Parts: sequence; structure tokens; C-alpha cells
Amino acid sequence: MLPEEEWPQSVTFADGSPVPAAYVRHVKETGLRLAVDVGWNAGDLLLVDNVLVGHGRRPFTGPRRVLVAMSD
Repeated sequence: MLPEEEWPQSVTFADGSPVPAAYVRHVKETGLRLAVDVGWNAGDLLLVDNVLVGHGRRPFTGPRRVLVAMSD
């Protein structure tokens, strides 16, 4: 994890006050602990329910092609 001073964004409560670093760290660590990696093969298709899960990707190198369609 990045040191706090290198975080790419700030996190605040609705009133604009900062969320304590320990809270942010806990959320990030929990997300990493519960993450599920998906093994990819040529031609694979992955559907993600954005309401049900948070999603992202880990860093990687090499070529990639991303095609996205969204619906409700």
C-alpha cells in the first residue's frame, strides 16, 4: 500500500471533514483481503454487477483489449 502522503485522492465525510487515515487504511486492507482474482483466457467474457460488487484490476504489463457494454 502507498504511504498516506502518496494517496491519489483525499477522502472526506459528507460535511467535508477528513476521514481518519486509520479508517481509510482499514477499508483498503479489507478490500485487498477480500479481493478475488479472475484467471483470464483468450475469448473470456466477464459480467460484473456494479451494484453488487466493487471492481477493479491489479497492475499488469502487456497488451490488453477492453470492450465495455453497460445496461440496467
